[in-house]
Amino acid sequence: MSLVSPKKKFMGVVMLSLCAVIWGFAFVAQSNAANTLSATAFSGLRFVFSFFGLSVVYFIYDAVNHKRGYRTTPWSWQTLLGGVMCGVALYFAMLCQQMGIALTTVGKTSFITAMYIVFVPIVGVAARQKPSVFSIPAILIAVLGFYFMCITGDFKVTMGDAFVLMCAIMYSMQILFISIYVKFCDPVRLTLVQFATAAVMGVIGMAITGFPTGLAIKDTIFEILYLGLLSGAVGFTMQTAGQKHVAPSVATLIMSVEAVIGLIGGVIFLRQIPTPREILGCMFVMFAVVLAQFEFKHRFLQLKSNEYFLQ
Repeated sequence: MSLVSPKKKFMGVVMLSLCAVIWGFAFVAQSNAANTLSATAFSGLRFVFSFFGLSVVYFIYDAVNHKRGYRTTPWSWQTLLGGVMCGVALYFAMLCQQMGIALTTVGKTSFITAMYIVFVPIVGVAARQKPSVFSIPAILIAVLGFYFMCITGDFKVTMGDAFVLMCAIMYSMQILFISIYVKFCDPVRLTLVQFATAAVMGVIGMAITGFPTGLAIKDTIFEILYLGLLSGAVGFTMQTAGQKHVAPSVATLIMSVEAVIGLIGGVIFLRQIPTPREILGCMFVMFAVVLAQFEFKHRFLQLKSNEYFLQ
């Protein structure tokens, strides 16, 4: 296994840090859009824009590499299969998140979403990934944080919190799939297939629930463009490229900062002031996120060049 150069590691950290900032403020845009568009309409439109935006980036990227004589990882079945798996997981994660953010606050949404990092060890068991001794305590602390943030006096989780929790589970699967396939695929091509899959699912979703009106799209065009182009085409491409050169444990920890950015964005732009109980819950979740990374050896499924199926 070849070592990653310090320069590539640094660039990976920079790209993942920018992702955290972009995605953190994306929660504010999602909350605004939830007042006008349904979750299926907004999710579908954002991924359609993400796909077309990244398509332009891909053709430029491919032309530049060809002109300079750079050799990129060619198209392969791993790119198609990995992209489809990532796209399905990503679409349902973002759909659940959009459904949840319409029913709860931006701050709670961002921190509950960050629990995907704690779920990575659980999902990773299916990939024969051995968690560290810190994983179980991290999960218990995260559950305690979820309790303080979301459990009401009559011991009920709101529907919005439940949707966002499902988002965290689905997003942990998307992280796992990327970590598996990015080692064998070109990051831009993998992300392009991911968005193509999510866009197709989004169009199907809109066909089932109803397409949005032109006026609704006009009223939320800024939010759609932010989520579709900046958060989607740019953000997820940087995520995939960054994960190629940064260890999964470090990558997930960097990206978890989006929870803090989201909370700050909700306070500044939406005046959603968290209660002391919710702040305590956020602190528990963030501590669990950090704890989950200690001595956590990610052993994601390794595909050898002559292997055609996940074992």
